Amino acid sequence: MIDWIKKILNNEDLKEIPEWETDNSILVYLKRNIKEDGSLNQSAEKLPDEKKVDAEIKFMPGLLDATFGADVSDKSNTRIKQLVRLINKIAKNGDSQSKSDFYREITENDNVIEIIDEFLNKLIQNSLPVEPYLFDYANKLATKTNNRNAVKFGIAILGLCENKKPINDIKILGLHDEFSVFSTVALSNLSDNLVNDLWELAKRVQGWGKIQIVDRLSEMELNDEIKDWLVLEGYKNNIMYEYLALTCAKNGMLNEKLSSESIDDNLYSSASDIIISLMDEGPAVGMSCYDDSCETIKNFIRHSKTRNLNISTYLALHRIKDYLEESPEENETLKKWNQNDVSNCLIDIIELLHSKDLTTEVQTALKSSDDLEYWNGKQAAQKLGIDLWDTFWERLKQNPLDGSAWYDVTANAKESNVDEIIDFAIKNLPLEFLGSGPKDSTGIGDDFHKHYSLENVITFLGNYPKRGEKLILVGLDSPATRNRNMAIRVLVKWKMENWSKELTKKLKRLKEMEPNADTKKKIERLLNGEELN
Repeated sequence: MIDWIKKILNNEDLKEIPEWETDNSILVYLKRNIKEDGSLNQSAEKLPDEKKVDAEIKFMPGLLDATFGADVSDKSNTRIKQLVRLINKIAKNGDSQSKSDFYREITENDNVIEIIDEFLNKLIQNSLPVEPYLFDYANKLATKTNNRNAVKFGIAILGLCENKKPINDIKILGLHDEFSVFSTVALSNLSDNLVNDLWELAKRVQGWGKIQIVDRLSEMELNDEIKDWLVLEGYKNNIMYEYLALTCAKNGMLNEKLSSESIDDNLYSSASDIIISLMDEGPAVGMSCYDDSCETIKNFIRHSKTRNLNISTYLALHRIKDYLEESPEENETLKKWNQNDVSNCLIDIIELLHSKDLTTEVQTALKSSDDLEYWNGKQAAQKLGIDLWDTFWERLKQNPLDGSAWYDVTANAKESNVDEIIDFAIKNLPLEFLGSGPKDSTGIGDDFHKHYSLENVITFLGNYPKRGEKLILVGLDSPATRNRNMAIRVLVKWKMENWSKELTKKLKRLKEMEPNADTKKKIERLLNGEELN
């Protein structure tokens, strides 16, 4: 019977029409996870369609869409043509098979940002009818599916349909960083008050979505309230402040605000964050593209003189001092400064840094259970020349599986501490788990700190041949590839004459079962007495 039907249809394959609409959609999931302040619960970051894969590296929501641009390859062009052909059938005839095929096509690949702009351009060029089929289909993709790519395409097409009915749903979808940029573009076409809608959305997201929304918002005509928000809150995100520091400093009129005779503590604290972020160029441009760099720093130092020195202020001023002491030949921004301004700023900063003894405050911070307070205390103590060994050792004893604590201990240990560190590691690290057998694993995930703790201990042992051999043996059996590589590098430093028979036997055994090709080559070279690449 099927063969007979195929012949009637000119031998075209019949395709199954799957059920792609669902009442348990991503939109419904997000609605269930909205907090009282209008933002999403942290647990909602993981969407229902999250793939369960062996790889432990997981991209933050919205990162792929923020990173990749258009793909102009022949493969993508072919895919776009197929999507355009299908959407034409849907818009003109409401064809069920085309709806199914379109859904299948857009959900087969993880990344859609590479093709969606060109697809939308083709859609505009074709001037397809919105009613009665296209709007309904796009709305269902956005609100009635549980696949992120379908939602993205749905939002994008809705933005072209000039129908304001789904605007509240689009705002809710935009609360998730995975969809923020798509919702922003759609709102740009549908909103009656775009600036306010984008501002409200930006206040409720913290990741890549916020970075993209604030960048777009800053290009618009803003009132004083939003400019204040840019400086006080707009730059804050959970990726890196550097991504928004320059945008918010310029468009929030930071220097104009700092030029006032006095400022409140909130503005002072935010200015400190922004200035430091502008100095830390790398992931984004900062001071080198900030024309008000000199005046902003001078004004910040002026306001610092009116405040009681604390750890936070001390660290900010120290960072500015380090920046101003850079060579103008290496720092293009300082070349533009009047060198008298540089000198005067440094004189004022040094005076402020010595205006108060912070030892007591630092010691209190070093005992804090708050990670940020402890971190600031540690940074200040190092700049003040306070010995931190006892602090690091005590903190590790309180939490033997804290990889950061292991780093501090091993990075600051003296030779007199070696045996104590080895003994503590053997007694407190889960060696059976950490040496459960080689896998090609990153060690990232729930057990990251366990693997990172062992990594720090192994690295530390590189300077002490023959000592802590048991831990090196565990490292060679680690499921985390990085730890096996680290153990191999330690053995290079130890030199072959310091290997025990057990170590040599373990290496030969590992060579036969090593799952990572690059690590396997390292083992072979090590056993042959050759240098590692």
